[in-house]
Amino acid sequence: MKTRWLLILGTCLGLAAPVRADWTLAMREVVSTLPGGAEFIEREARQDDTAVRVQGVFFSEKQARFAVIDNPSRGSLGEAMPKAGALAGTNGGYFHADGTPVGLAIAGGTKVHAFERAKLLSGVFVVTKGRPKLVRSGSYEPAKGDSDALQAGPFLVDGGVPVAGLNNVRLALRTVVATDGAGRWALLWLSHCSLADAAAVLASREVFPDFHIARALNLDGGSSTGLWVATPARPFYLREMGRVRNFLAVLPR
Repeated sequence: MKTRWLLILGTCLGLAAPVRADWTLAMREVVSTLPGGAEFIEREARQDDTAVRVQGVFFSEKQARFAVIDNPSRGSLGEAMPKAGALAGTNGGYFHADGTPVGLAIAGGTKVHAFERAKLLSGVFVVTKGRPKLVRSGSYEPAKGDSDALQAGPFLVDGGVPVAGLNNVRLALRTVVATDGAGRWALLWLSHCSLADAAAVLASREVFPDFHIARALNLDGGSSTGLWVATPARPFYLREMGRVRNFLAVLPR
């Protein structure tokens, strides 16, 4: 009987998942203040021996605006952003091998590709009459005032909490568009991490004490991931490894 209880106890202990510490803020630095008041900020999140670096531009709707830039010629992010007069930009949504966008894509009022229903495409970033918003794909309703839009996914943060069920194994570079739900936005680049860890970092009040993320949508990542910022003297550029179909840009008001 004693042996049996020891076996049961050992089995239960073996099944118990290790408790991981919360993500903490290891570093935060304002790299540059951009025209209009937008800020280029770096921060590093740590959990045990794991670190995730987050770099991106934070701004209010009064300081800057978003635009989707179509890229049928497959030029680079570093070429496209200066031409657009952008403050910052990242790669945009998913695309097929031939460059055809995956899911809804609207650039400058022109619909480049239609809305699609797919598990991966769980969210839509859309600018309607100059106002950006993040909505679930199931709740998206097209409007005449939609000037720019990208359908992407998965949703990482919703209601201020990490979305459940995200992959916690595959590590990749990430690009994310996020909002606090009160008129403030961020366009972010994250170093190699899983989707689940990206969501946990973004939802952490410890890591983002100054910007409480209400919603965050994952854009295309991996080899498509790039970040360009119009820092003084010389632009900051984390170069994408492959050419992409569209970009999400932050433009001055």
